[in-house]
Amino acid sequence: MTRPEQALAHARAEAARKRAAGGYTKAGAAALDDSIVSGPPSPELLSRWAVVEGDPRLLYSTRRAGGPITALKRLIVRLLRQYFADVESRQTRFNIALLAGMHELEGRIGALERAAEAGAADAGPGRPVGGPPAPARPAVTGERPGGGSTDVPA
Repeated sequence: MTRPEQALAHARAEAARKRAAGGYTKAGAAALDDSIVSGPPSPELLSRWAVVEGDPRLLYSTRRAGGPITALKRLIVRLLRQYFADVESRQTRFNIALLAGMHELEGRIGALERAAEAGAADAGPGRPVGGPPAPARPAVTGERPGGGSTDVPA
């Protein structure tokens, strides 16, 4: 048994031993990223991840007399079911709206990149690349110019 004073030194020595044996192939966040998904996640996978839903089957206790604790946890979740459903639905709506915004931005960036490539190909010597600057967009203040709010309905 390791004493609390020796725990840090013991953990470092154990990690060094495992590193030398090839137990840790990568260090840092890269290892975590690869354990979740290798490469950028697909839009379908992002859409699946955007939907928030709790699984009550994952409520359990690892204690010796865990049965009553698990029953209490499930009772609490059942009593708070309406609240949890509301929180899950709000978070899911936000996540899906964020994904839609990201998809729109990716499309706009792709269009700008294609336009820049086409402009560079069309531009001859002495001709400027690109067109006139885009018109300035009004600042978002929470109200539309004609009245009304820009807030997303709940």
